Amino acid sequence: MKEQAEMAAESGLKEAMLFLPNLMKLVYRLMKNEGIAQSDKVLLVATAAYVLSPWDLMPDMIPFLGQVDDLLLLALVLKRLMDSVSQEVLESYWDGNDNLLILLDKILNTALFFIPPGIYRKLVKKARTTAI
Repeated sequence: MKEQAEMAAESGLKEAMLFLPNLMKLVYRLMKNEGIAQSDKVLLVATAAYVLSPWDLMPDMIPFLGQVDDLLLLALVLKRLMDSVSQEVLESYWDGNDNLLILLDKILNTALFFIPPGIYRKLVKKARTTAI
């Protein structure tokens, strides 16, 4: 019984450790997809530059709030990219556990509750109407 619990814990730990590399591979593959609009790809690059930049709407030196604008912008852009392709394509680009892909989508959907509706409609819903 203990062996099964240890194996499950090791498997869960391995998936957690591979989540970020798998996410980066997913984004890279989405960027190479010719069906995704060039403007969406530029938006992702601009978002990465914004997140890495020391100049923000809310300075990163402010605990918690300083990272919120970065996280919400990243969530918006990731959601837009993920909604730009079919579920089958998304699953084929994902190397991790399918449950983690579902979890990522749920996290992004939750983050979007903090986005003003007008911004959400302009950024995310536009991508849904053009999904491949």
